[in-house]
Amino acid sequence: MGFLKRLFIVEEEGDQKPEQQSPSTQQQQPQQQVLTGQQYAPQNQSYGQPPINVPPVTYPGGNVDPSILKMISDVIEQYNVEGNDYYELNKIVESPDFKNAIPDERSRIVAAFHSLKAQDPKFDKQKVLDSIDFYIKAVKGEYNNVLEGYNQFVESKINAPKQTISELQNQRQELVNKISQLDVEIQTIEAEVAKCSAELEAKRANYEATFNIVLQNLDKEKNQLNAILP
Repeated sequence: MGFLKRLFIVEEEGDQKPEQQSPSTQQQQPQQQVLTGQQYAPQNQSYGQPPINVPPVTYPGGNVDPSILKMISDVIEQYNVEGNDYYELNKIVESPDFKNAIPDERSRIVAAFHSLKAQDPKFDKQKVLDSIDFYIKAVKGEYNNVLEGYNQFVESKINAPKQTISELQNQRQELVNKISQLDVEIQTIEAEVAKCSAELEAKRANYEATFNIVLQNLDKEKNQLNAILP
């Protein structure tokens, strides 16, 4: 059991394997479900199984999927034990030929019940009801498997990526804040450099002007003294 969990498994590209179907399952019959009136031929009896068009059923939040109904039907079939119970009773009641023979559902159920009881004296109403409870438990168990697979899928494909996105956004914001901080530091340093550069340039100009005056005066005095001194 547990194959329904595959509904929520996403195989990586290249890892997908074609399903090997037996001859009895190669022809898809999504409309043949126990839960919606599956047509099976009970033991020692033969009934035709023409395709049945089941109209789509809609429930709040989703639609009833015929392929999923088929899988659930397979669950019930796999859990079916030897002997007559609800499963075999439902086969007869929902078979097309039996419906044509006895259109009234209530009469058809009673007739099918007595037919199975004739085959097995131990077959009774309580066995039918107990077997329904058994199948309900089986279907609920499979649903829990599906739900577990769904939750694992959500965790790995949705919640985990969302967490990664959040972490990356935080890292990005940290980088944005760091960039802003670096921009402020750069602007501060540029302002200090510009101020220092202007001050140094002014001092250099003052030094140059002062030295030039001194040198000019010295050169002038040299010429003057050269002319005056004997």
